[in-house]
Amino acid sequence: MAADGSVFLLVFALAIGVPLVLYWAMQRETENLPRMDREEAERRAKEEGARYNQSSRRRE
Repeated sequence: MAADGSVFLLVFALAIGVPLVLYWAMQRETENLPRMDREEAERRAKEEGARYNQSSRRRE
């Protein structure tokens, strides 16, 4: 009977703890995102797209 209680407590702790740890990790990851205006975002997207297209052409 004591083993049943221990297993329940372990599963309960994992069921509560794992989502909290994942939530905490996601919050830490998104704390200091770079802020930019629309023009800067468009310029960066075009640069990254050009780099991606150049690297994919090399593979062909």
